[in-house]
Amino acid sequence: MLHNSFGVQLSYASVDRGDGSDPRGAAREVLSRLRVLAAVRDATATWDLQDAGDLAIALTDDGRVLTLSAQDAIETSMTAAALREAFADAGLNLWIDADDAPLDDGFEEFEAEFDGTTAVEADEEDDEDEVDIDLSSFDPVPVRVAAFSHRGPAVARLLAEANRTPVDHLESGVWSLQRFRTAEPTAGWVSSKAELPVIEVNRTDDGGGWIEVTAGSGAVPFWPDAERDTQPVLDLDAITVAETAEVYRRLLTEGDGTRDELVGIAAHTRVDVDAAHRALIAESLGGVIGEEQRRDAFLAAFGIPQDLIESAFDETDPGARRFEPAGWWRAVGETLVAGVGEMAPLTRRNTPWQRLAGAVRRRPVLGLVIGVGEFVLGLWAARRFRGVARGLGILAMLDALGDAAVVITRLRRRR
Repeated sequence: MLHNSFGVQLSYASVDRGDGSDPRGAAREVLSRLRVLAAVRDATATWDLQDAGDLAIALTDDGRVLTLSAQDAIETSMTAAALREAFADAGLNLWIDADDAPLDDGFEEFEAEFDGTTAVEADEEDDEDEVDIDLSSFDPVPVRVAAFSHRGPAVARLLAEANRTPVDHLESGVWSLQRFRTAEPTAGWVSSKAELPVIEVNRTDDGGGWIEVTAGSGAVPFWPDAERDTQPVLDLDAITVAETAEVYRRLLTEGDGTRDELVGIAAHTRVDVDAAHRALIAESLGGVIGEEQRRDAFLAAFGIPQDLIESAFDETDPGARRFEPAGWWRAVGETLVAGVGEMAPLTRRNTPWQRLAGAVRRRPVLGLVIGVGEFVLGLWAARRFRGVARGLGILAMLDALGDAAVVITRLRRRR
């Protein structure tokens, strides 16, 4: 057992060289020599001169760095300032968020100018300078969305209108899939808890992407590739104290909080937390190997059928039902003609009410007979009673007329 107890957090830091060359190898050497509990993120990715190396470093709540002693016990004697100095001695700049991080001189000067003690005069010549700002980088980025849920086809029709884009709808068991392209938020369009969870896979044209899961009060984002290429600085198998190795491993696999998010989601819907978490942790730490494999494993952890997962990323699938935007009034009319079966969650399609509604929809003549009966009953109530009963009779007549119009439309389309 560990004899010391303290709060620990995994802090994300960056490292660079003055000449812009790749600092990751040298950074790993410094951290390994000092036996720091840390990891290198994107450890094998192609280096770009515009990049900065990403590190994950374990810190205590008061900003001290976790290191290992010669006996593999966890120590907290190193400060963040001392770690920065060690990086500086190796020709590296370490940028880490810690309590002892010094304020930049420029910031201190800026604070002095605007703390109310120093008057700042406007430079008229600067006011006359024109600055051209390219606002194109702030434009919404279109993404290809694959949304899994228990929602019926009616939602696909509404999504087509809301985003003014074609929507493909597929079903497998109690799960449905809507595929479309949009630059607008799409986490809504849920009419009942029975349609949850909504799991949206968002993919950009440059190959990036993320997954949003809505199961409770709001959408929770996940990035399956964020920690994929993270590599520990120290060899976990070489640590002789089992408790120390376990702390190090859990810091790197659970320090980003994704497991806690999954546990929270599991309180609202069915999900294999362990399987979903394996799709998010580093490959070097036992995570699922492969970009597409990680994404598919995360989705499968929610019970989504494999055939539907494959269809989500095959936009040539001929089995999809396509909904085109045609205007809100027409969308509402088409939804009424389609019937309550398309509006109901897929998990409730076998209820007695849904089976009755489906039988009436398949037999338009039966629907007309029921409509005539409803109209006659409403007419009788409207003539015989007053007040609320008379109003209900009128409503029944109007409902019967609406149902008749829907049935007639269905009969015409069958010709």
